[in-house]
Amino acid sequence: MEDGGGATESVSTPSQRARHAPLRALAGALRHYSVVIYGFTLSRLTLLVVGLLTERYVRPVTTLDPDLRFSPHRWLNMWGTWDTGWYVGLAKHGYQPLAGPDGQANWAFFPAYPALAAGIATVTGLSAFEAMLVISNLSFLAALVLIHRLACAEFDRKTADLAVILLCVVPGSYIFSAAYTESLFLLCLTAAFCLIRSRKWMAAGTVAAAAVLTRNLGVGLLLPYAWAATERLFLDRKGKPALRPSEVVGIVAGILPPMFALAAFMLHLRSRTGDALAFVHVQKAWGRSFGDPFSTLLDGVLHPDRVPDVNFVSFVVAWLAIGVLVRLVLLRRPLLLALALFLTLVPLTGGIASFARYALVIFPLWLVVANALAARPKAAIAVISVLAMLSGFMMVAWTLALKVTM
Repeated sequence: MEDGGGATESVSTPSQRARHAPLRALAGALRHYSVVIYGFTLSRLTLLVVGLLTERYVRPVTTLDPDLRFSPHRWLNMWGTWDTGWYVGLAKHGYQPLAGPDGQANWAFFPAYPALAAGIATVTGLSAFEAMLVISNLSFLAALVLIHRLACAEFDRKTADLAVILLCVVPGSYIFSAAYTESLFLLCLTAAFCLIRSRKWMAAGTVAAAAVLTRNLGVGLLLPYAWAATERLFLDRKGKPALRPSEVVGIVAGILPPMFALAAFMLHLRSRTGDALAFVHVQKAWGRSFGDPFSTLLDGVLHPDRVPDVNFVSFVVAWLAIGVLVRLVLLRRPLLLALALFLTLVPLTGGIASFARYALVIFPLWLVVANALAARPKAAIAVISVLAMLSGFMMVAWTLALKVTM
């Protein structure tokens, strides 16, 4: 008690500080990831409002009938279209033994996303479609946290904040909340990459296996894994802890889970269809054929009339991705570059269709763009503003199920 009747100062004891430590840690995490929380929440709410306004005011003046295919609630149904039907069918019935009359079959779609949705639906009573929306949104939020952490480690806090904002406002960002695999795949990619970077070999391989079972492009994680393993085994011994035999075993063992995952999926397809490579062979039913990615892009430049209108956005995005790849080469980030090259060039071997959607998950490119904008605040504001406006227009098109959004 102070002289003159002053108030008594409270002094926290060690036990009180220990009790409050989790709350302080939580408050610190919320402050650190505030851009993730605000970016995710505001962008998802904005897209939802745009979609509802489209249903209320735009659809009635078009000839497009609402197709309440996945949910009787319009605010939910708008998050599913095209490939969603394949995933819902997989969650309910598994892989079909025979292709349809048009040659298409669900063999092209990998099992992790629908299987996880089926499990959640069984436990919670949600429909498979509703479970997919839960998975997508939670996965996107978790992926943003990991991308922010990775960007802070690779670059700086400003780059991290901008990378998160870009992913939230980029045209096509609605895919991350839709019943599509992009969010789960992005989460698996970023989680596995962070583990590779930390040299947690077995954990990295296990998460990479989850990525492979989500999308076949998950095998691309083997490239940064191999690079990091080579560095650890042969190149960066100086100043690092001695390489123990157990770590060598871990490096070798970490390669196996993604390979086993792909092999297990192929064996399952063989048991259902008689063709272990059915997921490859069925691509022709969608008009996909494999070839040189650069010839397709150059042909589009020389003969713009040959680029279908529905693929124009993907064509532009493909060239932008190539440009960002060049900058990534100059930044000398070999792990990021290895993954970005694979995720960019391999899809382009099958043509430019849907590449704008595929590019959304190439997080190394977003880190590069964010880093370039971090030193140019005015340019960053302009780019984010333009992307946000375009995202609104694309959400209108998505809600109306126009093919330009595929």
